[in-house]
Amino acid sequence: MKNPVLTIPLSTIMRSEIALPLQHMLEIYTVGCFLRAWKSPRSQKKIEQLFDTPEQARHAAATCCAWLGFRTLAAHEPVPAWWKAEPPMDSAPSAVA
Repeated sequence: MKNPVLTIPLSTIMRSEIALPLQHMLEIYTVGCFLRAWKSPRSQKKIEQLFDTPEQARHAAATCCAWLGFRTLAAHEPVPAWWKAEPPMDSAPSAVA
């Protein structure tokens, strides 16, 4: 049985400025396609060019691998966000003084 993470569309987890070029230029639509393409050094270079920095692309690949249960090394430096921002939680309890 395939891991359901592999079928997650990139547009749901990545900023549209990154996900759309991956989809239209490289035909990478899902997490599974992203990781499959990442295995190839030639594709890896192309993917890195579509992110703001190569480090962002590496971080995205490492994060997707971690979702699948693979051990990954932690980044030592902060990486600019490549992921979508989470919507605010409207149902969060408010503190009353």
